[in-house]
Amino acid sequence: MGRVLAVVTVIVVWSAAAASDRLSPAAFAEHFAQAFRSAFPSVVVRAQDAELLIKDPASGTDTVLQLKNAYADYTQRPEQLEHLLKSHVAAFRQARSAQAGAARSSFFAGDVAVAKVDRSRIVPVIKDKQWIDDNVSALKARGLEAAFVFDRFNNDLVIVYAEDDPARTRYLMSGEDLGVPRKDLKALAIANLRRVLPKVEISHEADILMVSAGGDYDASLLLLDEIWSGDQIKVDGDIVVAIPARNVLLVTGAQNRGGLRTMRTLVAKLSANGSHALTRTLFVYREGRFRKFGR
Repeated sequence: MGRVLAVVTVIVVWSAAAASDRLSPAAFAEHFAQAFRSAFPSVVVRAQDAELLIKDPASGTDTVLQLKNAYADYTQRPEQLEHLLKSHVAAFRQARSAQAGAARSSFFAGDVAVAKVDRSRIVPVIKDKQWIDDNVSALKARGLEAAFVFDRFNNDLVIVYAEDDPARTRYLMSGEDLGVPRKDLKALAIANLRRVLPKVEISHEADILMVSAGGDYDASLLLLDEIWSGDQIKVDGDIVVAIPARNVLLVTGAQNRGGLRTMRTLVAKLSANGSHALTRTLFVYREGRFRKFGR
C-alpha cells in the first residue's frame, strides 16, 4: 500500500515581547525535532531546512511539518519558544489521532488508501500560484508525490482547499474522498467559510481600510462577493486590495494616490518582515472579479 502523505501547517498565536539570543534556523528546527522524538518515540523525525520530516511506521504516514512561518514568529517572540513547541506537539498529536481514525474508516482505490474528509470543514485558502509549485517541488525532492486540490482564482492566485481545524490547517490532496462532487467543491467551501468566520470588521487607518475576520482566512475574504459588491467598502474609485500575508487584507481606492503609496509601503514591509507571507501584487475589483492592478 502506498504511503499516505499529510502536509500540515500549524497555526500559532503570539502575545509577548521579543527577546535576545535567538536560535539559528537550523538550531530551531533541530530543537523541534528533539521535542517530537521525545513526545513520539515510535516515529522517525528529521530536521531539514525549515521543515520536519516525520515518518510514522505504524500508520504508514509521511508528514512534512513546515516551520518557516513558525520561525518568523519566533524571531519576534523568542521567549515563547516552549509554548510554541508544546503547541506544535499538541497539534501533531491531534492530527495523528485524526489520521488513525480516518484510516479505520477509509476505503481503498487500488493500492492507495483514500481517507474520507469531513466536508463540513472544507474551506478555501487563497495562495499565490508559486506556493503550489514550491510545495510540490519540495515534496518531489524527497521522493513524495503530491497533487494539491485547488482551483484558479485569477492569473496570480489560486484557491487551495483545506480541512479546517482549531489547531491546524491540512491541505487536501487529490485522491481523498471529499464527500462532494468536484464541480461543487468551491461552492461548498465558500459556504463553509461564511459559517466558520467570525464577524467581518473594517477599520480605517489614514487612506487605508483594514478588513479582518479573525486572521486565519482574511485573504480568503476575496471570495465573498457580498463584501465587495455592496456598500460597506467606500473608496475613491475602483476597489484595490493587497494581501501581503494570510492575516492582512488592505483596501484603498484606485483614484487615491496617497492610499496606494501607503499600501505599497506597507506591503513591502510586511512581505519582508512578516510571517505567512502571501503576495506583493495589488488587485483591483472590476466587473465582479479581482484582477492584477497596474501594468
